[in-house]
Amino acid sequence: MMDFLKRIKRKLAAAGLRLKTRREARQAFRYDLQQFMAHAGALHLDRKSAACAEIIMGYHVLEKGLTMPHRRLGFGKGAVIHLVNLVDSFERRFGRDDQQVNHAIGVLRAYREMHKDSPEKMPRLDAFLAAHPDVSAAVEPHVRKDDFFAAHDLPFPAFAASRHVVRHFAAPVPRTSLEAAIQLAATAPSACNRQHVRLHVIDDHDLRDKLFVLQGGTRGFGQDADKVIVVTADLSAIRWAWERNDCYVNGGIFVMNLCYALHYCGIAHCILHWSVAPETDRAVHKLLDIPESEVIVQVLACGIPPDEFDVAASPRRAPDEITTWHGGSR
Repeated sequence: MMDFLKRIKRKLAAAGLRLKTRREARQAFRYDLQQFMAHAGALHLDRKSAACAEIIMGYHVLEKGLTMPHRRLGFGKGAVIHLVNLVDSFERRFGRDDQQVNHAIGVLRAYREMHKDSPEKMPRLDAFLAAHPDVSAAVEPHVRKDDFFAAHDLPFPAFAASRHVVRHFAAPVPRTSLEAAIQLAATAPSACNRQHVRLHVIDDHDLRDKLFVLQGGTRGFGQDADKVIVVTADLSAIRWAWERNDCYVNGGIFVMNLCYALHYCGIAHCILHWSVAPETDRAVHKLLDIPESEVIVQVLACGIPPDEFDVAASPRRAPDEITTWHGGSR
């Protein structure tokens, strides 16, 4: 009789916890939705920060094209006009005092200089650049592999500054090198040491190609990647509704540590977005046989780079642009 009562008590407690968690989850997701609808840039492009983010995305598309391994003249003509229109609109509303906007103009000038011998006319771009004679062409760094990885033993500030996303891959990644990078990346902290992250490494190029078709962001270089790392986080490690973002937070911390570890081990990598529709997410879970309890956080393409290659400049905002001090400390 006592055992029966204990079982009933445990079941009632579990049912109560599920109801409490469901109620808290609804409250949390409702809060997230309200925040998203009130502030997401795509819904509020009249705001300076959102308009600037749109410009950064626009120039990044062209920067990728300028540094692609299989670059072709005439790429991205629609993206060029779109970026010109974005910058024009931004300057009319907010002026030109923004480093990121000026870099966008520099990228457009670099694009035009690449096409200086092309017979194709670009009147809209030429008129735009003529109105911005003070902005020089952006320089997308051309590096040697030995120099790129030379900061291996330098102090951390120099090492961190030397890491870049790379889209040039020329040779396979030795499994021992990748295992060493993963072991180093595992030093990343996680909430209560729960170690949410799981890794799915793709070494089969047919499987890689199927994944890249679904991911949709590797045209021009994905076929050269030797290995792909799909970073997931296990929902089983989440204890209550208020931790709803912890898979992505802890996964993101791990991904950054993994990027440093890959760079330290001489492995070039490109971080690929995973902003996809639910049906795409489900398709990749099925393709790679990823357990349903794991959420996909990030995808990275990896390889050994050639002796020389280009990387995107991708300038960062200054510290005073992204930092707010609360209190009187100096």
